[in-house]
Amino acid sequence: MNEDIFSIERFIAGDAEGFEILVRKYQNRTLNIVYSLIGQDRENEDIVQEVFLKVYHSLGSFRQNCQFSTWLYRITVNTTYDFLRKRKNLVNDEIAIEKSISSNDGPVEVLVKKEKKTMLEKALANIPLEYRTALVLKDIEGFDYKQIAEILCCRIGTVASKISRARQFLRGELLRLEEYLK
Repeated sequence: MNEDIFSIERFIAGDAEGFEILVRKYQNRTLNIVYSLIGQDRENEDIVQEVFLKVYHSLGSFRQNCQFSTWLYRITVNTTYDFLRKRKNLVNDEIAIEKSISSNDGPVEVLVKKEKKTMLEKALANIPLEYRTALVLKDIEGFDYKQIAEILCCRIGTVASKISRARQFLRGELLRLEEYLK
């Protein structure tokens, strides 16, 4: 039996630890998705908390026709979209990228990597959210097309189209920023 299903069944049977196990297992990845969609924001953890509240209240209705993680990430994306719709001010809209600075890098390498990271964050922030979401789920979170289609409630072909379009936007934004910096 899948350990997620076992934890869900424990929770439904009245054992709160079943839910706690799910939270511990998925809270970091959920926070990463939120951060990847809206950037550093003082409300990121509030959004994750809201996600898990929604999961807590609707876990009894979870149907096992998809993976729990897919269901959870769909709730995460929808809750993040709701937050963005409420906020409407996307000034602080950035994306998280793993730091690639190693301890062997000298000051010049560190500066170049920081500049590249900043440029990429600015470019990603300018991609429309629906395309950026698909790109983040694929290239940063590592989901496959089928999982992304389930999370975004669309067809695989639509996912491929959104990712392709996001990459076109990203390419254009990077070129625009590069020209601006010259």
